[in-house]
Amino acid sequence: MKNNLRMVALGLLISAAVLFVFSQFFSPDTDAATTKEKTTTTQEAGNSTTWKQKYEKLLAKQELEKNEAAEKERQDATAKADAEKKKNEVKKYTLVIQKGDPTSKVSQNLQENGIIPVAKNFDNYLKQNDYEKYIRDGKYELTNKMTFEQIAKKLSHQN
Repeated sequence: MKNNLRMVALGLLISAAVLFVFSQFFSPDTDAATTKEKTTTTQEAGNSTTWKQKYEKLLAKQELEKNEAAEKERQDATAKADAEKKKNEVKKYTLVIQKGDPTSKVSQNLQENGIIPVAKNFDNYLKQNDYEKYIRDGKYELTNKMTFEQIAKKLSHQN
């Protein structure tokens, strides 16, 4: 009896080994395995395409930023050159002072027409250097290149 039982167990073991070898080496692929391989291949191809597109977009973005930076530099240089040109440009103005006009009105008028940068500074200069009481009414040709002293002397007829 023991011998018979051993033979049955040995038969089961051999049949299991034969089925395993057959399933591993001779059975055709199932649909699930094929689908999985196709999906993996498609994902890999999709990933390479996606990475390629992302890389191209990144390159295009960097190129665009570089062009924008260069354009901004050109605009800044142009604006700076225009400001320098405007700064060096001589501006002429004919100032008319009416009888009884205060020096603050004269200073404000000069600032509005670009002859002096700050009216209050010029007004303070006139007061500190005693030009304020000597300013006369009349018509005066002034430029933005004149100093406070030159303007004050011209307005007070000390020129």
